Amino acid sequence: MHHHDHAPHPHLQHCIDTCAACAQICDRCADDMIGMEGGEDRELRELCIRLCRDCADLCALSVRWMSRLSPSTEALCRTCADICDRCASVCEQHASHHPLCGDCAVECRRCAAACRDMATAAA
Repeated sequence: MHHHDHAPHPHLQHCIDTCAACAQICDRCADDMIGMEGGEDRELRELCIRLCRDCADLCALSVRWMSRLSPSTEALCRTCADICDRCASVCEQHASHHPLCGDCAVECRRCAAACRDMATAAA
């Protein structure tokens, strides 16, 4: 039986769920972009793929750390929010060419907001 000094914050489960959803769509977006050929700026497409992969990894790590009530949650959530915003900014530039990027950007913005709330609550 585990004993914790304090109960998990109410933002915790919402943030975990939002990060999990964001990781999933970022992985899907990156995979979909890898299969695309030409038609748009290759450098922007490659940046999108890299950011989506980084964002997916960071969101998945955030889920793990929050799930075990890591004392480093605040710092990680702040970083996750920043990367989610960067990913969203790049995906927003692609939304007209790549519909999944539009969905990904929306989810990244939601995740950034949830992570900022969580970081503030954990502080």
